[in-house]
Amino acid sequence: MNSKLIVVLSVFAVLTLLAGNTHRYLSASSDPCQQDISHLNHVNELPMFHCIGHTEFAVAPGKSGLLRVAKWDHIHPWMTLDWHLEQGFNKEHALELISHQ
Repeated sequence: MNSKLIVVLSVFAVLTLLAGNTHRYLSASSDPCQQDISHLNHVNELPMFHCIGHTEFAVAPGKSGLLRVAKWDHIHPWMTLDWHLEQGFNKEHALELISHQ
């Protein structure tokens, strides 16, 4: 009975690790979390389960392009003013987005 419990717990642990790290082993084309502008080039820095139920940003109604980003769902450490400018945000919009956090 003890060995069955160990096997069940081991399987559960492996499944938990797989579920929590989908962003690390799925291809970018099949994982929307990796396609998120705020995760590009930083996928391996994301914690476990980060991508489950993740939303990128709140939408600014009637806006398009980068102006469609009204507020980030959350700010990652790499999402500095320089990062925003490199992505194409203008300085005023970037400062506004950063100030919401």
